[in-house]
Amino acid sequence: MGQITKPGTGETGRRVPCSRFSLEGVAPRDRFALWRDSINCLFEVEAEREERETGFLGEIEAYILGDMALAHTRTQAQSWARTPEIIARDGMDHFMIQIYEKGSMSFRHRGQDRVFAQNGLIVFDLAQDMRSVSSDMANLSLLLPRGLIEPHLKSAADRHLQILPNDENPMARLLFDHMKTLKAVAGDMTLAQAGEASASTAALVTACLNGSEPEPGAGERGIAFALLVRARQRIEENLADPNLTPARVARLSGVSRTRLYEMFEPFGGVQAYIRERRLRLAMRMVVDQRFALRPISSIAEACGFSNDSAFSRAFRNRFGTTARDMRANPNQARLIEPDMARFVDRRYENWIRTLSV
Repeated sequence: MGQITKPGTGETGRRVPCSRFSLEGVAPRDRFALWRDSINCLFEVEAEREERETGFLGEIEAYILGDMALAHTRTQAQSWARTPEIIARDGMDHFMIQIYEKGSMSFRHRGQDRVFAQNGLIVFDLAQDMRSVSSDMANLSLLLPRGLIEPHLKSAADRHLQILPNDENPMARLLFDHMKTLKAVAGDMTLAQAGEASASTAALVTACLNGSEPEPGAGERGIAFALLVRARQRIEENLADPNLTPARVARLSGVSRTRLYEMFEPFGGVQAYIRERRLRLAMRMVVDQRFALRPISSIAEACGFSNDSAFSRAFRNRFGTTARDMRANPNQARLIEPDMARFVDRRYENWIRTLSV
């Protein structure tokens, strides 16, 4: 099927690629729609009507640093969400470490209302759901594939929305300063240097988290989530197998079918989750120029569909068009008109989607 390569792979003398997304040149009435469509690679967002209609601000400067991504974001007040539906759609299996340079974020976690501001780090597990509200803000985000740090991480499943205050944790201060330094020098790094920085950054993230105990009451939920992560990984590894049934996923994951069904209930069920992941993979391949000469039937087979008619119906039902028509007009894969974003740099979206170890 072919792997999606990271930008500049093999050209170690080149500078680290940088994507600069900005709404500055977009008509004010179109700005929020474009922002929402772009940031949809990670979150569903919403803003008050006044914010949406008065020239919305949104800027993202992103770098690929070896196996991880670093993104600086400035934007206005809005709500953010990762729901089970979004998680099933994008398959993101990453940790995100975030610091706020301006503004704050409020959220509810384990029955408590929390506020995070410019006083440390917050950890997101992008395979877990969350909802938050932010003020006008500027923040810095470090995204790392789960496989980069999880093998060395204590209580990996218990880190979601953990806050690490700078004034209580010297390791948090160290990582905080390291992330800001990375942002300052990223544009001057070569790909080879970024690869070295990626390894040392992953080690520092691991040390920081291992030196911080998970919040009380996380253990049992963490065990359940670890089982879900394993099941999702087995599904991703076997998407091309048309015989990937819930029973087989249960065997591969080492859980009972009853437990598996309970785990995937928020996603609409095991079968629905598998179908969504297959269709999203098929859509990415259909619009990817590297597969432009590959027959649609071959793409369907590579994504686990053994029946062309069933694939065609499922694709049309999911995306509102045929795979052939989407290949002819890739902009149908977006939610907005292509001319709205003609001069906007959106490369960061694909970098995040394809980020892996």
